[in-house]
Amino acid sequence: MFQDILDSLESFSLKDLYHFKDRLDLLIKKKTYKEQSTLDKRISHRARVKIFGTATIEREREFFDLAHKVNIQEISINGLVLTTHATVIQDDILIAIFRTPSSGEKKIINCKVKRVKEIQLNRNTVYEIAAQAIDKSELKTYRDMLKKRGK
Repeated sequence: MFQDILDSLESFSLKDLYHFKDRLDLLIKKKTYKEQSTLDKRISHRARVKIFGTATIEREREFFDLAHKVNIQEISINGLVLTTHATVIQDDILIAIFRTPSSGEKKIINCKVKRVKEIQLNRNTVYEIAAQAIDKSELKTYRDMLKKRGK
């Protein structure tokens, strides 16, 4: 059966094969996630959502004033899982801004990146990020550390 599938794939165009590969990667990721979470070792449930928003990386604010597009996939009371094309490293501080789908209320969440997974899709790099919500005092401490870094 496996050989029959491979033989039928040889007649596909390169574009169709890349599309098939992306779909297959997504299916593998979903199956893996069902068996065991790849980003988090938590047992408690997170709400699966599809919310689009923007995020600012505190490390970049010193040089650029950029807001990167993000796709929030999971959210809980103390963290979230999101994807973005921006390069993010572990322990970065993100300011995620989005609107709640039900009321349209603007939400701003300060969060610290705990785990980053790099995914290659169509020769583009997408970062899947697990982040934990932090309070304003931790954000202020991080900003002070960035200011004092060069002294």
